[in-house]
Amino acid sequence: MDFVEATADQDDIIVRHYMAIWESYGTPPDQLQVDAEAIVRNFLVSGREERSLASFIAFDGVVAAGSASCQLHSMPYPAVVKSERMLPGYIWAVYVAPQYRRQGISKTLTRMAVDHLRRAGCTDVVLHSSEAGEALYRGLGFKPASEMRLKFGDK
Repeated sequence: MDFVEATADQDDIIVRHYMAIWESYGTPPDQLQVDAEAIVRNFLVSGREERSLASFIAFDGVVAAGSASCQLHSMPYPAVVKSERMLPGYIWAVYVAPQYRRQGISKTLTRMAVDHLRRAGCTDVVLHSSEAGEALYRGLGFKPASEMRLKFGDK
């Protein structure tokens, strides 16, 4: 398995993997934005320009077996603390094709993302995990954190 930092020329792979994640959640196509793939492409472009976004891909020959992306975390509130004291990174879209799972690919991709965020000056890293990924992330040193949510209706 070869692991590389993705280039903009490989955005199609990142988009395809990101959309596969939503499909794996059982999201019906009619619930996705009509231009969902374009939204992801634009997010990648602006993220590279503004948020130190990086993506990583695992290749089995020419087959993209998995990928992960990360960036500086966009704070949902005014960031008044100096960045050297509080600059969170965010890992998103860790994906491995079903036939490649349980081979350590997610672990390597996540480590690559963590290393990128450390080099970018991040003080900590946030990610949201499925139940299936929780043991992996705990093994890499991630700790559960409190988050409160309020759902409106059955959306």
